[in-house]
Amino acid sequence: MAMVDLHDLMTTTHEVSGRLARIATGRATVSGVTLLACGPVQIMRALDDLERSARVSAVTSLPMVSFDPEDPGFELNERSRARGISLHLTTTPLALATNPMIVCTSPNVLIGPASLRTILVDDRLAIVEGPPTRYGESTAWRCERGTELFELASGYLTSLVAASTPALAPGEKPPLTPRQVRVARAMCLGLTDEAIGRRLDISTRSVEREVAAVLRALGARARTEAVLNMMGRGRAGSADARARAVAPRAMQTSG
Repeated sequence: MAMVDLHDLMTTTHEVSGRLARIATGRATVSGVTLLACGPVQIMRALDDLERSARVSAVTSLPMVSFDPEDPGFELNERSRARGISLHLTTTPLALATNPMIVCTSPNVLIGPASLRTILVDDRLAIVEGPPTRYGESTAWRCERGTELFELASGYLTSLVAASTPALAPGEKPPLTPRQVRVARAMCLGLTDEAIGRRLDISTRSVEREVAAVLRALGARARTEAVLNMMGRGRAGSADARARAVAPRAMQTSG
């Protein structure tokens, strides 16, 4: 892991946010920088369309990652992996401490000083979170390669990855398999074992085994406790301990 000045990362984050604010309010016009979408539903639809054009990789920085069992991003990522797209996510120690599922949904997740919400697609364009609209809707902006905003976002991601540490140790497997994650998501939605079996096209006995595995992995004695743990409440100490262990290494600076 390279030594990175965290001040530089924060400076870049503020510079990107400031430039997008000027563009969003009409105080600046930049060729190659356009509004992708407003609001979570429209942004997800735009990302769904964008995913289909990805050919090599998607590198993402998210300061916080909450576990949402209905998040369409799960299917989006599964589709990308099935197509051979290399997915890389970096988030913060706090996200790791409050979202025990993150190492299951993104096994190669890195933990570090993520401060900017951005995605770099195939090293050809960057999607960056911009300022909210006057109605409070979130915004996402498309920055083409060759623009200063693209270069800033790309440089930020390179530095962030260098300053970050894998959440899982080398050779360590995620606590849950992909199928167990699907069962866990269904548990959060209140589905019975029979309903989960129908949804996933597996037997009820198989569902029971997977539910038991989910409970063990989360240190839960019952479904309700497991759901609370998945949602970042009532957490067992393991993820918090991992976050404390990773944070000092992930947060080193060059002084």
